Amino acid sequence: MTVGSNAGPLLRAALGEETPSFVDADGVDLITAAGDRVLDAISGVGVTCLGYGSTAVAERMAEQARSLQFVHALRFETPVQHELAERVARFTPQGVDSCFFVSGGSEASETAIKFARQYWLARGRHDKWRIVGRWPSFHGSTIATLSAGWHKGRRAANQPLLLDFPHIEAPNGYRGCGHCRGEGRCTLECAYELERVLLREDSRTISAVMVEPIVGAAGGAHVPEPEYFALLREICDRHEVLLIADEVITGFGRTGAWFGMEHWNVRPDVIVFAKGISAGYAPLGGIAVHQELVAGLRSGAGRFEHNFTMAGHPVACAAGIAVLDELGRIDAPAIVRRHEAALFDALGTARDVPLVGDVRGRGFLAGIELVEDRDTKAPFDPKLRAADHVARLALGEGLLIYPCAGGADGVGDHLLIMPAFVTPPERMPEIGSKLRRALERFAAEVL
Repeated sequence: MTVGSNAGPLLRAALGEETPSFVDADGVDLITAAGDRVLDAISGVGVTCLGYGSTAVAERMAEQARSLQFVHALRFETPVQHELAERVARFTPQGVDSCFFVSGGSEASETAIKFARQYWLARGRHDKWRIVGRWPSFHGSTIATLSAGWHKGRRAANQPLLLDFPHIEAPNGYRGCGHCRGEGRCTLECAYELERVLLREDSRTISAVMVEPIVGAAGGAHVPEPEYFALLREICDRHEVLLIADEVITGFGRTGAWFGMEHWNVRPDVIVFAKGISAGYAPLGGIAVHQELVAGLRSGAGRFEHNFTMAGHPVACAAGIAVLDELGRIDAPAIVRRHEAALFDALGTARDVPLVGDVRGRGFLAGIELVEDRDTKAPFDPKLRAADHVARLALGEGLLIYPCAGGADGVGDHLLIMPAFVTPPERMPEIGSKLRRALERFAAEVL
């Protein structure tokens, strides 16, 4: 495996470690300088949903770059922005179709938080500014989004900077939560906890509740009970609090629906999206807001005071148009539904490896929780960095997976599997067999 050197001017996240390096890609494979092929089973962390090498997307971007590569979206508009907004509105729930485009998921979550604040200001509700988040969750790397989320490891270094946002527990079908300890015994108390928090913290200070339909990196693909989100929606409505759905991972087909909240027939007030909208061809994300909220803002301040230099970048918007056209052409959710069983069957072959505690998820978003003791569900010592170790072993087998650490208390290891929508079904067993070999090798070392 070709690795990047620690020498030179590039500042890496892992300063003391060598970094794998890729120089090319083909279909769903990444290619090293030595010509080795690695099956990308995480779509470049949930981004490259169309795999690699779409000439249609590249050509659409080049066409836009040749005609107009940039204007400042705070003061000017371009046809390509409007065209992308129209494309997004084909997939979002009815009414949730006013779009603001930025450069990625963190910016999009930040934008949603600021929009909610400005909406309530326009309504004369000046005290409403705080966000209720869930733990575990991850909404981005800005100060506001780290405050709304709860990924203990990613919050730690920035703790003194974080905002005073309250949190409730997210559902956990494997371990249970503080309300219902044990698999398969969800009482929905984790949803009712929202009402208690709103009463305790005073809902007159709460702007919105931010949730992931399926908890991603911070929890490892936890899917809630069927009634959970309908209950959250009802509580939000009763207390005049907005519901923000963070669909950065789940949006645009990954769970077998265009957006994850569709599985529970719940309409959020604001949808946050990124990753799949550009398939990795350009930095792109955004929010979709219900028309009623936009009308409230228009009748109040008459302005959404928010901007990033690259917001609504024309070339990125062009990439988004081409990607959404392709996702619609292939009917991405239908593909995911059709091949979901093949993916989970392949991953199921790892269930009898002793360190696998749980395999869960929906569509092409799967989580595998690693445990030191399957009977007690005891996690590995964090110092062991079990998920990272398994990911390195999988890379040696020619498979790219996403290692994660955390959970509600910040302790635990899980792996995410998020293959591209175009992954041939005959390659699903390859994902399972390579992952199993990596897990068996790690088990032989530590158990």
